[in-house]
Amino acid sequence: MKEAKLSSALMRRYGIKKKDAIGKVLWHSLKENAEIGVYDMKFGNTIIRNLTEADIIGEAGRHKRDDEHGAQDEDDPKRTKGDA
Repeated sequence: MKEAKLSSALMRRYGIKKKDAIGKVLWHSLKENAEIGVYDMKFGNTIIRNLTEADIIGEAGRHKRDDEHGAQDEDDPKRTKGDA
């Protein structure tokens, strides 16, 4: 998943405008069983970290495991600050 929509409740909480409702996935954790734990996403100029599958609307939750991608922990030092 490269993009997803934030739930309307979280849009209100973070002050996200309708024009920025579709966010870009900047990073996500990846467990050994290929399940995604949390997402970091950018909506307009706002970056929101640690969103769960329940927080977003879109194709979330499963990821194809491959050697290039590998498992990614939430405290992974390669996790960027959103300058992607």
